Amino acid sequence: MKKSKTMIISLILVLLIVIFVSKALQDSYLKITNSKVTMGKNKSVSVVKNNEEKSHQKEENKTKISENTHVAEAKEKKVVFIDPGHANRSNLEKEPIAPNSSKMKIKDGGGAEGVVSKTPEYLVNMKVSLKLKAFLQEKGYIVKMTKEDNSLSLGNVERAEVANKENAALVIRIHADSNDNSSVKGSSMLVPASINENTKLIHDKSSNYGKIILDTLVNEVGMKNRGVVERDDMTGFNWSKVPVVLIEMGFLSNEEEDKLLNTDDYQNKVAKALADGIDLALK
Repeated sequence: MKKSKTMIISLILVLLIVIFVSKALQDSYLKITNSKVTMGKNKSVSVVKNNEEKSHQKEENKTKISENTHVAEAKEKKVVFIDPGHANRSNLEKEPIAPNSSKMKIKDGGGAEGVVSKTPEYLVNMKVSLKLKAFLQEKGYIVKMTKEDNSLSLGNVERAEVANKENAALVIRIHADSNDNSSVKGSSMLVPASINENTKLIHDKSSNYGKIILDTLVNEVGMKNRGVVERDDMTGFNWSKVPVVLIEMGFLSNEEEDKLLNTDDYQNKVAKALADGIDLALK
C-alpha cells in the first residue's frame, strides 16, 4: 500500500513536470513566432517605404526631365541668325540703303586688317561666328548662318531678307573694328535707329538685346565698353524686320587687341560671352 502511494505521487510529479516543460516550450515558441512576425512586418514596412521613396524620386526625376525638355523645346523654337561680316573679296555692286529709298550703297567694301598680324577681318569674324554657333546650339537654339564660306560676298538686303523669312528671334552680325588712332580699343554694339517702318518695330528690342549682350561680353572677357550706338546708315539694319545687332569685338588697328583676336583661346572667350549674352537677352 505504501509503495502504491509512492508510485502515484511520482507519477503526479512527472506529469506536473511534463506540463510545466510543455508550457515553457509553448511560450518560447510563441515569442519566437511573434518576433518573426514583427520582423516580417518591419521588413514589409521598410520595403514599402523604400518603394515609396524610389517612386517619389522617380517622379521628381521625371519632373526635372520634363522641365529641362520644356526649356530645350522652348529654345529650339527660337532661331538665331549669325552673320559673319565681310568676305575674301569686296563686292562693289550697289543696293538700296533702305526700302523705297533711292539712295544706293555698295554691298561690301571689304573689312579691316590686323595692324600686326595682317589677318583680314573676315577670317576672325568667321572663326568667332562658327564658335558662337556651337555654343548657342549647346544651349538649345536653332542657329543659322548667312554663310559659312568666306568666298561668298552677299549683299546686306539679301542677308536681311533671309532672316526675315525665318522670323528670327535675333540676328547678330559679327565684326571687328578699326581706327586711324592705334590706341583706340574696346567693344561696341551697333543697333538700328528708328527711321522707317521696319526699324521702328524692332528698335526697342534690338537696343535692349544689344545692351545685354554687350554688357555680358565686356564683363566676361574683360574689355572696354564703348557702348551701344544707333546707326541709320546700315543697309542690313534698315531692311531687317526682326531684332538685329552688330557687335564690334575689338580693334584690329590696336596691337594688343589684334593679337588677342587672333588667338583661339580669346575667340572662344568672346564666342562664349556672346552666347551667354544672347541667352540672357532672349529669356
